[in-house]
Amino acid sequence: MIIYRFIILFFSLHIFLLEKDEIKAKLNGIIPEEISVDKVDDTYSPNFFSVELSDGSLFFVTADGEFIINGDLYQIEKNYLINFSDLRDSKKRINRILEINPNDFITFKPKQRKTDIYVFTDVDCGYCRKLHSEISSYLEKGIQVNYLAYPREGLESETYQKMNTAWCSKDPQESLTTLKLGKTIKSNNCSKKVVSKHYNLAKEFNVQGTPTIILDDGFLLAGYHSAEEILNFLKK
Repeated sequence: MIIYRFIILFFSLHIFLLEKDEIKAKLNGIIPEEISVDKVDDTYSPNFFSVELSDGSLFFVTADGEFIINGDLYQIEKNYLINFSDLRDSKKRINRILEINPNDFITFKPKQRKTDIYVFTDVDCGYCRKLHSEISSYLEKGIQVNYLAYPREGLESETYQKMNTAWCSKDPQESLTTLKLGKTIKSNNCSKKVVSKHYNLAKEFNVQGTPTIILDDGFLLAGYHSAEEILNFLKK
């Protein structure tokens, strides 16, 4: 009997789910006349739409059009949270990443490339070192790792000097790997501005720490994530 009631409730809920145009019309009927609904978009959840207004504000509405969520909406995964509010910035973020000269990344390429990730890294960061120690796992799974420099202590720090040396070296991959093993390399203060450009871009993205991973759709993942976690996320 309980299962029967659940099935009836399940189908009853789905009868009243609205289309995007219906959501838009309903919202336009209740918001001030000087504001309009610009976009109603899907999220990773079938239970919510994201709504952007003409004044730039963003909120979420349930798929039945009954409830509005004004604030960040998170999906709970096993080891991390997905911030749906971040989706709006993803396209802008990846467009900025794609403006960068590919030669300005320190890139580790797989034999068969399935996807790219862009990783803001710091050679003195423990979890950055953990990620790099598993670089073969990412490559084996077809994930190309493109590193950007983000010395967390700033552009006057010792870490900045280390990272500038890596980006200036004749073999950036080897230099970066050596530094992430906690070893030293001969200082090379070239005139390249790559590290400072990456640092400023991280500030633009409001990067809070390292590693910070940008997926190939521009979505931002804060902290360390294994190759398996990244592939599982991309399946969503």
